[in-house]
Amino acid sequence: MGLALARAAQDSIGLPLVTLSVARGSEERAQLVAGLDASALLVGLGPPGAITGLAAIEPQLRCAVVESQTLGAPRGSAVTPGPVTGTEAAMMAPLLHGLLSRLAALDMPGLPPIRDVRPGQRLPDARAAGLILPEARYGRLSFEVEIGPASGRFGRLLLALSEPAKAADDTGAERWQRALRETVLQAPAELEAVLHRWRVPAREAEGFAPGDLVMLPGVDLSAVRLEDARGREVAKVRLGQRAGLRAVRLAPPEPQEDLPEIPPRLPG
Repeated sequence: MGLALARAAQDSIGLPLVTLSVARGSEERAQLVAGLDASALLVGLGPPGAITGLAAIEPQLRCAVVESQTLGAPRGSAVTPGPVTGTEAAMMAPLLHGLLSRLAALDMPGLPPIRDVRPGQRLPDARAAGLILPEARYGRLSFEVEIGPASGRFGRLLLALSEPAKAADDTGAERWQRALRETVLQAPAELEAVLHRWRVPAREAEGFAPGDLVMLPGVDLSAVRLEDARGREVAKVRLGQRAGLRAVRLAPPEPQEDLPEIPPRLPG
C-alpha cells in the first residue's frame, strides 16, 4: 500500500514521496470526524453521485502537491501553509485517483470496498463531513510520508471509506431507512439570509437605482433570519464574513423566560 501511494504520486504529478508507514484501523463516524485535523484538506470519496468516505491531506503534503504541479518540484523544506482553497482540492484529484486505482487492484482482504470509488467535492470542514458522511463504520488507511528523499519534510494522508454493514444485522427496513437518510442528507438545500423585509409601493421600487441609500430603520445585524425555500424561519443568525466572503453565524436559541404564576384572586 505504501508503494501504491509513492507510485501514484510520481506517475500522476511527478511528486517524489517516500512512504514511511501505513496504519490500518476501523472506527465509527463520530470517532472519525472528531479525530480530523482542522488544518487538513478534506475531499469526499465515493462512487459517482455519492459520498461514502473522505481523504484528509495534511498541510505540508497538500502544499507539496500544488508545488509539484506549479513549480515542477516540491520545495526542499517545510513551508507555512495558507488557507485551504478549492483549487487545491482540484489539484489533489490526480493523486487520489491514482492511489485509489492502485489500491483497488491490490484486492487485499480487510480493506473497505474501493472499486469504483473516485475523489469528489471538497468538504469545508469536519462538521460538514459529519453531516454528509453516512452513519457507518469506516475503514481507515493512514499514510506517513517524507516529501522527497532525505528532505526532512513530512506529510500525512488519511483515507476513510465506509465498511459494508453485516448482513445478519441488516434488515430490509433498516436498509430502506439508511438509503432514505443518505439520500435526504445529500440533497441540496436552499437557504436565504434575510436582513430585513418590508413593503414599498411599486412606484417607489421602480425608482431604485444602483448607489441609492435605502434606510432600514430598526434593523439589527445580530438578528438576521435564515429561511428555507418556502420562507419558513430555520434559525436566527448573525451577519459577518469569513475568508473575505459573506457568511452567517448561527445564534444559540434564546432562553425561554419562566414567568411566575399569578395567584388566583379570591372573591370579595
